[in-house]
Amino acid sequence: MGLSSISILEVVNKDIKVIDQEQNIFDTSKVMIDNNIGSVVIIDNNDSKNPVGIVTERDIVRIVSTFSLADLEVPVRELMSYPLITLSQNASVLDAMKLMYERKIRRIIVLEGNNLVGIVTEHDIFKLLMSNKELISTVISSDFPIPQKDIYEDFSRFWFSNSFYK
Repeated sequence: MGLSSISILEVVNKDIKVIDQEQNIFDTSKVMIDNNIGSVVIIDNNDSKNPVGIVTERDIVRIVSTFSLADLEVPVRELMSYPLITLSQNASVLDAMKLMYERKIRRIIVLEGNNLVGIVTEHDIFKLLMSNKELISTVISSDFPIPQKDIYEDFSRFWFSNSFYK
């Protein structure tokens, strides 16, 4: 069994927190703090609730360091990262890993058509790898589509960050 045969749905987090694009960055930060999460998906404010952007911890740091306090009331739609980088619910874990590597991102929104299914983070993928040692050997093989140096760095970052925060 390889990563290309494992559905993204096996690692997707369906308990995804969203916030309306008309709310502000303070509201967004509060959702992140209250739920101990690193990102919030921004949805449009009509009945369809389509995902239109994302705000991550890195975005919060960037926003806070460049704006005045009055600017914290600006609608989050003006501050969010967009367009969203997404995958279909039919994608594989390998598809997610490649997309994260190529786009230099740590999370991907999973959609069914335009509907939000969930979110997959690099943490979710590494937890899968750590729970199945057979998969690790496929990742460190010489024909894996992501350079080994980058895989080793990601593994090290994941391993050490999780060792200290248990």
